[in-house]
Order: sequence, then structure tokens, then C-alpha cells
Amino acid sequence: MKNSLKVALIVEALLAYVYVSLTNGVFLAYLAFLGYDTSMISSIVLGSSFPAILIGYMTFRKPTLLSSVSKKRLIVVHASERLIWLVVPFMHSFEALIAVYFVKNLFSVLISLQFNNIIFSVFDEQGVRDVTSKRSSLASVSSILGYFLATIFLSAGETGFYYSFIYGALIGLASTAVIALPDMKIPLREIPAITNVENIYSVSLYQVLYVASASLLSIFWVSIIVKGMGLESYWVTMISLVGTATSIFASLFWGRAHFKYYKFSLAFDALTPLLVVFAKNSFMHLGISTYGSFFGTGSGFLGSFLYARYMGSLGPMRASSLLIMLGGLGQFFGSLIGSFGQEFYLVLAVAVVVLKMGALFVAFLTIPEVALVPGYMARNYASILYMVSVLGYRLSIEVSKESAIITLRIIVLTVSLLVLYVIYKAAIILLGV
Repeated sequence: MKNSLKVALIVEALLAYVYVSLTNGVFLAYLAFLGYDTSMISSIVLGSSFPAILIGYMTFRKPTLLSSVSKKRLIVVHASERLIWLVVPFMHSFEALIAVYFVKNLFSVLISLQFNNIIFSVFDEQGVRDVTSKRSSLASVSSILGYFLATIFLSAGETGFYYSFIYGALIGLASTAVIALPDMKIPLREIPAITNVENIYSVSLYQVLYVASASLLSIFWVSIIVKGMGLESYWVTMISLVGTATSIFASLFWGRAHFKYYKFSLAFDALTPLLVVFAKNSFMHLGISTYGSFFGTGSGFLGSFLYARYMGSLGPMRASSLLIMLGGLGQFFGSLIGSFGQEFYLVLAVAVVVLKMGALFVAFLTIPEVALVPGYMARNYASILYMVSVLGYRLSIEVSKESAIITLRIIVLTVSLLVLYVIYKAAIILLGV
């Protein structure tokens, strides 16, 4: 069962990422083509982050919601996400695009949650690394084809978006057929108590900061290409094509690399946003895409692989839920910053650098596997970071409670004075004074 499931998951990625490249991969370019600025694009992405946060939180708090995976339910959700892209090219209004992208991401979250649960439950740490790296590598191969087709389609102008979304949705349905083939039996496991809280917190903080930086970078990079430099939309897919080709080799390299080498990916990845802003030639962006993709792949793998290592401390159901929730939080914070940035690209680039440097410092100081300090110091720093965060959270809760109580008292006092005033006026009228 494991082997057939592993093959199905890998082949599904091979087909699904052609679909992803032709749909989600051109969506930001579509928004920029319609004339939306960085702020409005960020607002659309911002709204779509809520399903991941809410559903991830609910299933993390109550893992029994994921105790089983229904193949029928997975197939329905899997197909529904593909079908929704058929209506996207016919929508131009801001409100409609927010709504449809919200629903699309709702389906995406449910799919990812069930896929993560399957992978984390069926396979051990080495198996998770194997499936993840192979899915990523083969996904990159299919993404090359997808972005190549998207580049050809978008060279035709607005009509190209129709071709891209419609053909992409149809190819996506083929991946649904593949995932319907193998048996999906999740072994029943006792939900463990959470341990290694400090390490999990550090990795979670790293993941949020990294995803936020990646989300914001993708938003303002598209705006720079289409609106800032005035290039055609197909340049966005060309840049994605080059980056995806690079990620094939990057996935194989980082999938086998020891954790100690990930510190280099983190350091060099932090420079990518500044290179994007100061590159004035369109062909320079192709080179930056190669650079950013190689080191960004390593940075992205770090969080996933560490969760595979700490999975025993969370249990597979909590691990998959937490990954989804953290991805949503990262997207939320990244797009929230972008919604205030408008077309101030340098400011947005600095914000991305700050987020990446934040992730860098968290990793270098508190995650023992990649820390620059000795392991015992990293664990101590992780404990301190966790305790400070908990104290800050409790303090904010207490302050919020006090503020709420004071506000409530002011409201009650105001209403009481208002009632007394009304009674006073009524008495004057009745007495005829």
C-alpha cells in the first residue's frame, strides 16, 4: 500500500503542478494585467489566507477531525478546486476576485491538510523526506511545462489568460483521477501529548517569517515586472519558468543535504529582494530567479524537514494542521504589509529583507540543527524566546481584559448618566416646571 500510494502522490504532483502553473501561477500576473496595484493585489491574497488560519487552528486544537481520510471527500474537494478556475477569467471586479480566490484557497487548504496527514501518518521521517523531495522535484519538471505553456498563452494578451485558466483546470482534473486510484488507509495512532514545545515554537516562528517574506516577495516582484517596468505579462511566467527549472536541481540537492548546510541557503536567500529592486534590465530578473530559487528551495525545505523530525512531539495530525496554519499566518502577514506598500518597491523590498533576516536569526540562534551557536545554547535561547513570547501573550491578554473592563465601565456610566438625564427631563415636563 505504501509503494502504490507513494507512486500516486508523486505522479499526482507531476500533473498537478502543470495545473498550478497555468492557474495559480499566472493569477497575480492576471491581477496586475487588470490594473490592480500592489496594495489591491495584497488585499486579495490577504483575504485568501483566512481559511488556512482558521481550519489549521481548528484541526490543531481538535486533531480527531483528521483521524481519518475519506477518499470520496478528498476527490470531491480535489476536483472542486480545479473546477473553480473555469470561472476566474470571466471575473474582473475586485469583490468577485476576492470571493473566488477565497473559495479556491478554502479547497486548497482542505487538500493540503489531507495530503499532509497522509504523508505524515503513513511514512516515517526518511519516507517523508523522500516523498517531499521527489514530489517537489517532479513538480518542478511539470511546472516547467506549465510555465512554458503559460508563456506561450500570455504572449497572445488577454485571450491567453482564458486559455491558461481553462486548460489548466482540465489538466488538474487529470491529477484528480490519479489520486483516486490507490487505497488510503491512515493507521490509527494515539494522539500524543505535545513535547519539545520550545523547539516547535522556534521552527514555527521561522516558518511564519519565511512564508511571509516569500508571499510579499512574489506580490511586489510581479508588480515591478508588469507595472513598474511595463513588461508584458509573459515575462512573469518566464521568470517563474527559469526559477522552476533551477528548483529541480535545488530540490535534489537540498533534499539530500545535511541540516548544517541550510545556514548558507538562509543567508544568501535574504539578499534576493534587494537584487529584484535594483535590477533594471528584464534579463537580469531571469538570473535573479535562478539565484533566488536555488537558495529559496533550501530555506523552504528547512521548516518541512524539521517538522518531520519533531513529528513525534506533535503527532501527524497536529503536524499537518500546524503547517497549514503557519502557512496561512505567513501569507496573512506578508500580504498585510503589501497592502500598505502600494508602489513603494524599495520599502517593500526592505520589509522582505527584515522578514528573511528575522527568520535567519531565529534559525541561527534557536534551532539546534542549523544554529551557529552550540546546541545547548540554541536550546536555551529557544526556551527564553518561548517564555518571553508566552509572558508577552499573557500580558497582552491581561491588558486587553483591563481595557475591556474599563471600556465597559465607561459605557455603563455613560448609559446611566443618559438614563438619569432622560428621567430628569421627563420629571420636569410632568411637573410643568
